[in-house]
Formats: sequence, C-alpha cells, structure tokens
Amino acid sequence: MKVNETSRISIVVLSVLLSVFVFMNRCTRKTDLEVGVSALDKGEYVKAVEFFKKALAKDTLDPEVHYHICRAYTYLDSTDRALGHYLKLVDLGSDRKNDRELRQLMAIMVGLEPYPSSIVPMRRLNQFKAAFGPHGDLIAVAAAKTDKADIYLGTLDATNMKKVITGGMNTDPHFSMDGAFLVYVSNRDGDEDLYLHSIDGEEEKKLTDNTAQDFAPGFAPEGKEVVFVSNLDNPYKWEIYAIDVESGRTRRLTNNDYWDGFPRFTANGRSIVFSSKRDGSEDIYVMRRDGGAQEVLFASPADDNDPTLVREDLFFKSQMDGEWEIYRYNLKTKSLVRLTNNQWPDWNPQVSSDGTKLLVSRKIKGRWVLYFINMENPVEADFIAAKIRNRFSK
Repeated sequence: MKVNETSRISIVVLSVLLSVFVFMNRCTRKTDLEVGVSALDKGEYVKAVEFFKKALAKDTLDPEVHYHICRAYTYLDSTDRALGHYLKLVDLGSDRKNDRELRQLMAIMVGLEPYPSSIVPMRRLNQFKAAFGPHGDLIAVAAAKTDKADIYLGTLDATNMKKVITGGMNTDPHFSMDGAFLVYVSNRDGDEDLYLHSIDGEEEKKLTDNTAQDFAPGFAPEGKEVVFVSNLDNPYKWEIYAIDVESGRTRRLTNNDYWDGFPRFTANGRSIVFSSKRDGSEDIYVMRRDGGAQEVLFASPADDNDPTLVREDLFFKSQMDGEWEIYRYNLKTKSLVRLTNNQWPDWNPQVSSDGTKLLVSRKIKGRWVLYFINMENPVEADFIAAKIRNRFSK
C-alpha cells in the first residue's frame, strides 16, 4: 500500500516537473521575429529573411516584421523587395515608415536625394565655398562675380550677408571653435597665403608669408594651431603642415611622393583626417596630431576626398558612382549612405559640428551655387511611397 502511494506521488511530481519544463521552454523560446532581428544585428541577412518570412506567414499585417525584413533586403541589395515592404509599412500606417535611416535608404533606392536641399541666395554670385560657425547659425561664404572673390558673413537665408574680407581672391574660410576668428586663403600679396580675421573686425593677421601656395586651412579645436596644405618644401609636392597661430612655427606632418590634402582636425583635437593618392586613387586617411600613425579610414577604386569626421560619421565627396557626390560612412557599422543624388557635381562639403547640417557647392550651368541640406529631416514617407508606386506601375 505504501509502495503504491509512493509511486503515485512520484508520478504526480514528475508530471508537475514536466509541465514546468514545457512551460519554461515555451517562455524562453524566441519568436521567429526575435530570431530574425538577432540575425540581422549580426549581419546574417539571409538567415534573418528566412525567419522574417516565417513570421509573416503567421501574421501578414505585422508592421514590425515588414520593417525589419525591409532593412534586411536593403543590406542584400534586393531593391524591389525592400521597396515592397516599405510600401506595406506606409499602407499599414505604421510609425516605422518615418524611421530616419530607412527613409534615406528608400529615397536613394528610388532615385531621390535623401534630404531636401535649398539654395542660399546671393544675387547670382559664384559661391565657391562656405563654412559653418561653431553653432551652425552663422556661415562664411567665399563668393565672386569675376575672378576676385570676397568673403561674406551671414545666416543661411542670406538676408543679412555682410562683406567682411575683400581685395584679391579670398577663399577657403574656416571658423575657430569659439567663433571668434576666421582663417582663410588670399592671394592679395601675389601668392596664396593664410590669414586670420577676427569676427568683430578688429584684427587681421597674415599667418603664413612665403612663396609657396598655402590653402585648405582648418583650426584645431582649441584654436592654437591651423592645419593646411602647401608645396612649401617642394613646388611639385603637396603636403600637410600645421602652423602655431601665435609663434608662426610650422610643422610638416606628411612626407611622400603623392598628393596629401584636405586636412581637418577631429573634434577632440587628437587626430587629423585627410586624403592622399599614395595608393593610386585618392583615399581617406587619419593620423595623429603629430603626423604619426597614418592609416586608411575609407577607400574605394574612385577618388574620395574632402573629409570631415563627426563622432563616428565620416563625411566626404567621391566619384564612386560616376559624378562627384557627397557621402556619409559610419566607422562603427560600416554603413555607407549617399547624401546627394543629382545631375550636377557637388563640391566643397562643409558639415556643422553636430553633423546635422551640410553646405555644398554645385556647378550649375557654369555657375557655382551654394546649397544647404538639413540632414535631420529626410524626404517624407508618403513622397517616397508615391515614387515606389510609380516604379511598380511601369
């Protein structure tokens, strides 16, 4: 009798333990969507798509699944599939359609510029180059009607532009981080030298004074040095130098047989990004402030140059798609986004310190026109959807 009672208790205990095991197993088992997202985060895009398809078979109207499978297809370059799932997000009225990164990718896929651009109007002047002030609310523009360029200060709407530097060809303006000074290039004394101009107009200083061509200057964050390009040591070799603003002492940072140019300090002042043709095509490099530890940041078979590094985002111009366009490359995720997409060459990209604003000069019908691009607000989802529907209707 006691044996039977013990057996019954054992069976009940085992049954309870089995039920708990099954329940726990069900609770810990990931859904198809969760497995797909995990695979997507690891870069296993084919696997991710397989699990997203399983999830869609159970619920064809789940916007989360359409969002993630759309992302997976973009990484697999499956354009029509990605666009189809994005269109489903729009039709479902999901907020996922407004995802910033997804909107910019979808816009590119349908041939749109991912961010709207607007002209900075300046009475039909040739607007060669511009620069943002440290807070993004003030800009300096090098502009001209003839072969002599002046530098103007004002705001993006250009309603209060004021000419502050004149006489000769004045170009390449760049603000100090405190907004107190501009460094720029001028040939007013016969050859290209660097000058300092105080924003309050009380100080003007010639920074370099030599027979070489000095250009592309950029302030160090603390304002003590300016980095620039020059053929100071050899008329046929363009190298990168740094000059102390107070003492005028110049340091040579690069030394090779090929073009090195477009230097720009990183925000912490410890490094300098630049471009070089030392490996054939022009690529983007980074080096320490003293010129050491030079290494490649981005390379393609085309020419890539004019870099600015904002945190993990590298902005630059490139010919990788045929014409000069502006790109953004994230050093952490390795994602590359084409920021401009039009029939004109885009030059002289200048990025605000927070990476949300872009100024670019476009040569349109023989005239340089300055454009402002707000990178906080990609093309609207409904506009992209209309382009997708038009594409699928053909």
